[in-house]
Amino acid sequence: MEFHEKRGIGYCGLACVLCSSKDCPGCAVGIANGGDCSSGKCAAEKCVDGCYACPEYDTCPEDMPHGRRSRAFNRYAREFGKQALINRLRTNYENGITYHKPDKTPGNYDVLETEEEIYQLLRYGRNG
Repeated sequence: MEFHEKRGIGYCGLACVLCSSKDCPGCAVGIANGGDCSSGKCAAEKCVDGCYACPEYDTCPEDMPHGRRSRAFNRYAREFGKQALINRLRTNYENGITYHKPDKTPGNYDVLETEEEIYQLLRYGRNG
């Protein structure tokens, strides 16, 4: 797996920078005005960069940006900024923390049970 900085972070908060799809340019890069993505369309309508920047995120009825991993990543971006999230994901990647494995089996972020555990892994490179 490679780190693809230009792909950025998806509107929903997922790490396009770590996606193993070879042909995908990343949501934030490849989807003009949100495309078919409900999170992207909503962000375009509200003129925000992504769910992390939406003042209504906590009451959003959409499912996609509210999975444990998305909530943790959006929280990090809200607290420290989107570029800080990308930088942290790069650091964790360089230290062997996997987003998902090349065969698309769950990575380190996915095997944790709570949003807080994922956030701690993201922020500190370890759980707890």
